[in-house]
Amino acid sequence: MRKLLSAGLSLLCCYGALSQEISRDNALHSRIEANTANAVNANWPFRFGGPFYSHIFIDKIYADSDVIIPCQSVFDVQIAARLGFKVIEANVHETATPGKYIVMHGVRGRLGDQVTRLDGSSAADVVIRETPFDELMTQFVYRSKYAKYRTRITSLEEFLVECRRNNIAPMVSHIDKAQVEFVRSIMGNNFILYWGGRDEFDGPILEYWDYRTKEQILGRCRYMGPPYMYCMGNTRAFTDEQLEDICREVHKLGCHIGFAGCYENPAQSEKLLGLGFDFSASGWDINEIESGNLCNLTADLVFADFKTNGKVEDCVLILEHGQTISPRVRLKSEFLSGGSLHIHFKGRIHVKMGDYIDHDYESDGSRSTWISTYFMEQATVFEITAVGHAEVMSMTYRASKM
Repeated sequence: MRKLLSAGLSLLCCYGALSQEISRDNALHSRIEANTANAVNANWPFRFGGPFYSHIFIDKIYADSDVIIPCQSVFDVQIAARLGFKVIEANVHETATPGKYIVMHGVRGRLGDQVTRLDGSSAADVVIRETPFDELMTQFVYRSKYAKYRTRITSLEEFLVECRRNNIAPMVSHIDKAQVEFVRSIMGNNFILYWGGRDEFDGPILEYWDYRTKEQILGRCRYMGPPYMYCMGNTRAFTDEQLEDICREVHKLGCHIGFAGCYENPAQSEKLLGLGFDFSASGWDINEIESGNLCNLTADLVFADFKTNGKVEDCVLILEHGQTISPRVRLKSEFLSGGSLHIHFKGRIHVKMGDYIDHDYESDGSRSTWISTYFMEQATVFEITAVGHAEVMSMTYRASKM
């Protein structure tokens, strides 16, 4: 009798656990279905009336930063939707558990400084693909100054459901065929695949390249076939006339072409869109929001850290034509990943910074200017040169290490 009672209790426990699992699955399914009719389907096919997709690094997610909102979390989805984005980028990582994925910016496949272990110790060197999914879900939390954001890591499933709920389509980095099918099971075909092949997805595929000739670009477009989105990483390698011609020829093939606006100033982005580019990865000005910054700053350089052949009068640095400002020490390439110059000046200056910024800026001195860029190891450049008479009232240079 005792054995029968024990067996019965075991069966009841198993049934109860199974019922809870079915209930959770049904709740998830209901949530997805409830958001289907008016969710991302309304945004598809991809339209370029608002040319930006969200490429925002929400807050400063590095070792010495003061974090508020976790990057590429469900909270990030909510903010991107409130800012008016129709598409948001998701860096997907496979875990040691087959078929289970997380969404996180990460650092070369590791967790980096965005999260900590439960005891507050560093998790920076944890390799995501070597860590079981359940361990990632239970042993780590996001860093944030506010308790409500110190939650566990966002899974791919949670990220996608949040996209549906907020009427925003994900641009999902490619892992494998099983992952693509999983995304399709939640999003239908309402997503952009970042990399990947036509054997797995016949919808929009975006690739980021820096091909050096028009023929190479058009060849890639022909190979992939529409709907294909070529994101150009080296717009400054071409003249305006060449860029306009490339856009025209890409469109003839039924494909789209864009650029990384998060590393361009607004004037350059506006010019590129005017030349025929279809889309942009946000914009550096968009990243300068109240509780976030593209550069996720870990180090600042102020006036004392720079050398100049100008002169200081009444706390204002006076530069005449051709005079420069540059760091006193050579910047290490490993230090440079994202950079931001915050400068309050009057007149015209030429800024060379990283791999993208190399042109003039003008100001009447009524407001300060932010300039953000992305650094390659081979482009550890930072220099400001006066074009005519210029006055610099204050300046801070900031950079991040990825």
